[in-house]
Amino acid sequence: MNSARILLELQATDKELATLRLKYHKVSSNLKSEGGLPSLREHAEKARIGELEARLESAKLESESALLRERLAALEERLYSGAITNVRELTAIETEHASAKRELSQIEEAIDPSQLAAEEAREAREVRQAELEDAERSWSKSELQLRREQRRLGLQCMAMDKERQAAASSIPAEDLSLYNSLLVRKGGIAVVRVERGVCQGCRVKLPLRELSRIRTARGLVSCSSCSRILLGE
Repeated sequence: MNSARILLELQATDKELATLRLKYHKVSSNLKSEGGLPSLREHAEKARIGELEARLESAKLESESALLRERLAALEERLYSGAITNVRELTAIETEHASAKRELSQIEEAIDPSQLAAEEAREAREVRQAELEDAERSWSKSELQLRREQRRLGLQCMAMDKERQAAASSIPAEDLSLYNSLLVRKGGIAVVRVERGVCQGCRVKLPLRELSRIRTARGLVSCSSCSRILLGE
């Protein structure tokens, strides 16, 4: 069997090996991504923190409102007790009372929106948590299958790689080097057949001189058009 025919068989092995490796890397990538769990966990944590911050803001406003009410009650008691007779002191308390009332009004206006935001944050957190729990249940079922598939494909790749090495060992180093170079440059098709005088790589009709060389040459013959290794009819 000449080198061109052996290389054509090697090319079929390389094509199958490339397909297996692609499947192996895809499975490995799926395992590494954990079914998208890291991203879902991040979103769930952000939603949890968002809810906590919204609740804290709402609680802060309610606390400030309660303190201001107490402060206003104390100021009103002083204003209307009749104990203060100094005009300057009375004016200062009235100013402080008016300022506290404005501040309380602003805070009370913000309480309802803050409570709504807290409720929306809670709902968002529950949605994210439910998505995460669903994904975790799904991943727990698929992870084992993926690991089995990864092992199966890995063993197949190793076995086929040994098969390739054995086949390549019988090919002259110069021919193998040319083949490997063409395999990269020609999209995985380094060796092609000649059918009815036509190169099946570039579909160009070969000149008679080239067809004669394919029949008589002891070494490899390359297509003058696409440079691929030719295997005669």
